[in-house]
Amino acid sequence: MSLDPSSDQARLNDALGVPPFVLLAPLWRRVLAQVIDQAVVVIPVLLIAVLMGVRNTGDLSDHTFGINVAVVSVAFVYGFGSISMWGRTIGKWVLGTKVVRVDTAGAVLPSSAAIRSLVPLAAGVLPGVGQFLSLVIYATAFFDRRRQGWHDKAAGTIVVMKRIPKDPT
Repeated sequence: MSLDPSSDQARLNDALGVPPFVLLAPLWRRVLAQVIDQAVVVIPVLLIAVLMGVRNTGDLSDHTFGINVAVVSVAFVYGFGSISMWGRTIGKWVLGTKVVRVDTAGAVLPSSAAIRSLVPLAAGVLPGVGQFLSLVIYATAFFDRRRQGWHDKAAGTIVVMKRIPKDPT
């Protein structure tokens, strides 16, 4: 299914500099997909930490560095692998969205998938301000006409609806 090239959406896309046949994903879908993806990454790492002897907050603080390294590593492999192979993570699949190239709406190049994954992760590891900076990177999508966060801008990607919903009229 594609948009009618003469439709209002196609004209809006032209003004935004995105391919005429895509529909940008609503921000609420992107936020929920991110929450799901965070769970997909963090829950297995924490389960492994428990299996390796982390039993209370004291143990957790003793192993904070190792757990952070594990979360960042798993998040990179998950984000990079999923986006470069399928254009979507589990969260994006559940919410019906996909990451595509901003210029052609084609498949994301592996190098772009790596950049898209690394930008928020690299900011996130900065002591004291990392989590805040990662949030800022994602939140910039709320203030961008193309709904791109800094990670999308750096990678040349946009997040679109996998299928364009039918016009209810």
